[in-house]
Amino acid sequence: MGNRIDTQERLIAATRHIIIEEGMEATSLEHICKTAGFTRGAFYSNFASKDSLLAALAEDEYTGLIERLRLTIDHWASSSSPVEEDGVEASGELLIENLLFEALDAIGTNRELHLLHTELLLRSIRDPEWAKRFLDINLEFVDELGRSLEWILEAAGRELTHPLRALTHSVIGVVMRASGVAAWRESMQALRLQEGTTKFASSPADSIPASSLHHVQASAQNVELSQGLRSESEDSARASGAREILETVLHLLYASSRPRLER
Repeated sequence: MGNRIDTQERLIAATRHIIIEEGMEATSLEHICKTAGFTRGAFYSNFASKDSLLAALAEDEYTGLIERLRLTIDHWASSSSPVEEDGVEASGELLIENLLFEALDAIGTNRELHLLHTELLLRSIRDPEWAKRFLDINLEFVDELGRSLEWILEAAGRELTHPLRALTHSVIGVVMRASGVAAWRESMQALRLQEGTTKFASSPADSIPASSLHHVQASAQNVELSQGLRSESEDSARASGAREILETVLHLLYASSRPRLER
């Protein structure tokens, strides 16, 4: 049984990697099996079809998101009182921000989130039959995120004035936009660095001003350093390359709520 589960997990992981790096159209059975290191026979011993594998991938992905959100809420509930890093109790405004970014970190506002979930959604649009298998787990995620948002507002002494489901879908839209823009900006930064390095590398060494050479070397070192730091917290919403977009969620939370009325 353990080997069967391991095989399924490796096939799911291989499919996830291919979708993120190459797109859904690259997920042929041959490519999936080669990436996972299995034969087609091993594939069919675990999944009836590629659709079954994709459904398992979607369930695995959303189950992970839901579980991380639930663990985050459980952590909040077990804390005696929300505090800042220095141990001082947070104000309502700061509390909302701190809890929100913790919830966003549980989701992971990164390149992988944007690419994978965009591809899954596109397949749902193009294939209505497959979309039926995708619907329930997607709605479960929406409900769990809504529960997190409601918890944040209640902890800060606020109550909803608009439908929770509408707020949740708005937040998902902002998060997807932010994760996509952050990934776009990172790829552009890497391209500019590559172009700058190539430009100077193709020039005779004695024709490069020392100040310019030093600038390029320093830029490369700074990018390497930032990549090293980002590797430790690559899913951190606070460190997102599109944090100004993520902060739109704060405006949505305030616009959809009011201070809780005393009863």
